[in-house]
Amino acid sequence: MSDIGVTIQEESAGLQARHVLVITQSLFFCSLLICFLINHGHTARVDGISFYGVYGPTILILVSGFCIAALGLWRTASYFAQTDAPAFSVVALRVMALGLFALLVTPFDQGAFLNWAHMVTGVTMSMIQLGIAILLLAKRFSARSLTGFILQLLGGVIGAASLPDWHFAYLLQGETLFEIGFGLCLIEWTYAVQGLR
Repeated sequence: MSDIGVTIQEESAGLQARHVLVITQSLFFCSLLICFLINHGHTARVDGISFYGVYGPTILILVSGFCIAALGLWRTASYFAQTDAPAFSVVALRVMALGLFALLVTPFDQGAFLNWAHMVTGVTMSMIQLGIAILLLAKRFSARSLTGFILQLLGGVIGAASLPDWHFAYLLQGETLFEIGFGLCLIEWTYAVQGLR
């Protein structure tokens, strides 16, 4: 009977973790959508999501979205820490949660040092996200995880192509697509972890 109770408790914890992740990811993308509706001009397309962190009317909206996303990532990491999920995923999610704050405190438009710090943080976080997605594919290959990973790769290619001065101003779209793909992978990963328990 105690084993059944433990199993029910584990299932409940997994369900709660998924709900927190889905809600926080949804709120993050809602904040991003609001920012986009306020300004989706050329500068936003060139500078990407980070533009909303230095553009007056959207700063508080993006800060709120990042804080909510960081909370969801930290909560998911805490859940993973109680499972047999790879240690990398636990550490990586916590690094990402802190990295969101690092992006906020390094405004790219305030000099070369902060611009480089912002870019290094962003690229590092992107590599971590890809690492988590690859772990997911290795542990549980599914249509949803593959779709998320493909969206990540597509967004990454669009974002990378937008960085040089090639007059290809789609960084905002590339980053958004990348984050949508990662969100899908992460939600699928919560199901994979539950299945591995």
